[in-house]
Amino acid sequence: MRVDFLGVSLDSLNMLDALSKVDQFVRVGKPHHIMVANANKFWLIRHDPRLAAIAHQAEMILPERAVTVCSRILGKPLKDDVAGVAFAKELLPHCQKQGHSIYFLGARQEVLTRMMETIHRDYPDLRVAGCHHGYFLKDGNEEVIEEIRNRRPDVLVVALGSPVQEYWIRDNIAKLNVPVSIGVGGSFDVIAGLKKDAPQWIRKSGFEWLFRLIQDPRRYWKRHLRMVPFLFFTVLFEGILGFSKAGNGEAKTFRGTGSSADRSARQSQRSDM
Repeated sequence: MRVDFLGVSLDSLNMLDALSKVDQFVRVGKPHHIMVANANKFWLIRHDPRLAAIAHQAEMILPERAVTVCSRILGKPLKDDVAGVAFAKELLPHCQKQGHSIYFLGARQEVLTRMMETIHRDYPDLRVAGCHHGYFLKDGNEEVIEEIRNRRPDVLVVALGSPVQEYWIRDNIAKLNVPVSIGVGGSFDVIAGLKKDAPQWIRKSGFEWLFRLIQDPRRYWKRHLRMVPFLFFTVLFEGILGFSKAGNGEAKTFRGTGSSADRSARQSQRSDM
């Protein structure tokens, strides 16, 4: 079941449901796009028409804790939250058990190397279809697409940052012909052990964003300076008070200028989801 959260669709599910949908997508065999919707992604979708259109086309949208809490405040409770990093980590043992093959795409080469060492150690029976660093868009895009096509993975995990990873998946999803493609932002750093994942109690409190800010303030402070007030005031004025641009009770969709969307794309390599 999908729930509308201020113009953004969210799937009402838990971790087991999401993993079960992955199995279903693999069985069907046709390309499916999974997105993760955290507070930052909500901000991006509301400011970027291209990303909003991609979200509308995605076959599954996983809600992180902040938007789950806000959706409940608006009287639209979701079954559970499914954090992007947690889902990326759970995919590894699940795919090993189910026999699904995975291709890992993104991050710096040193991060990717470290992550693959960790995966081979902790999940020796996982079918790894291949891997490639994330710095290929200018010179090696077609070669990477061809390699993925030849390797024929069941699941493609993309860590290019938002919104570039969503742009890239949607632009190439037909050519790739992978049953499941998902953007996971900065999850490779966590899987590699280079960054700590937020403890469960912090995720459930809705303050995972604050945990990330404390870990890396230089990287995240500008994003949270815009994101947290935007989410708060959007929920308050649109969701609770019912204000809208047109004045007809419909949720206002903020449209950024072309330059704003371009800035979001340029900053995406530093975005975690």
